[in-house]
Amino acid sequence: MIRNFRTTVRGRFTDLDDTQRASLHAAQEDHDMFAAHFTPEGTFLYTPELVKYQHRFLLTIDEASPDDAEVAAGIHAEELSDADLAARGLGGRIVDVSSVCIEDVKVRSGARR
Repeated sequence: MIRNFRTTVRGRFTDLDDTQRASLHAAQEDHDMFAAHFTPEGTFLYTPELVKYQHRFLLTIDEASPDDAEVAAGIHAEELSDADLAARGLGGRIVDVSSVCIEDVKVRSGARR
């Protein structure tokens, strides 16, 4: 069964040098939490203090079991997050991964007006 997940990977930067810090500060506006979107390729976000970062992914997982699908979404998101940091030449460590299946979200009618 195909399920879609909004998956957030939270991490902490490690061993940033001065050049990396300057580059991240220069691009920080493009990676601010206000730019947060869930996308298949991932959205990279970080705080101005350059301590914490996030990746937000919209992942489609095909697994028979809902529990297996959630685990697969988390593993895939971790792999994508690690690959993105490596491609940027940055170090970090993942501290948390959370996934929400879009199909399981219940919307109350009349809740938004």
